[in-house]
Amino acid sequence: MEPEEFDSEDKEMLSWDINDMKLPQNVKKTNWFQESPDSYEKHIYSSKDRNAQRHLSSWAMRNTNNHNSRILKKSCLGVVVCSRDCSAEEGRKIYLRPAICDKAQQKQQRKRCPNCDGPLKLIPCRGHGGFPITNFGKHDRRFIFLQSKGEHDHPKPETKLEAEARRTMKKVHTASASVPLKLKESPEAKIKHTLPR
Repeated sequence: MEPEEFDSEDKEMLSWDINDMKLPQNVKKTNWFQESPDSYEKHIYSSKDRNAQRHLSSWAMRNTNNHNSRILKKSCLGVVVCSRDCSAEEGRKIYLRPAICDKAQQKQQRKRCPNCDGPLKLIPCRGHGGFPITNFGKHDRRFIFLQSKGEHDHPKPETKLEAEARRTMKKVHTASASVPLKLKESPEAKIKHTLPR
């Protein structure tokens, strides 16, 4: 559809900005939730959408200072990669979620690649004119307005669920490797130990 073919209501749905004092309220159809916006996008969700309420994103985002308390602002942290550019057995690259705070990021980068034990490095997001991509969210009556500014210039990190599963598998593997094998005693041997001499 060409822009001149839009009626006035459609234009209102497309022309809003997250900083507008008055956002559209005559929304007839809300968007399906987009977990991975990767361009200059605007979405209007129902205020009942749980993912929109949580401002869920498959990109690694951190809440950042915003001088308008009515608008939630999140900036992309980029991705942590193996400096050896290794691939896992199934052929996929190692794209880890960066830690949220700076101190934890420094600690994370001192760790080794979970696949090849090589050093890790952070690729920061610079997809919004040299700055990190920013997502803005605003809850306004019956709707949640989300606006994304910029296009990511780095690979998408693993999701939170994938990261949790990887850490769980590592803990299970580490725990099973460190537990000494106990030889099972036969019931007769246990009885001998308990009999008085």
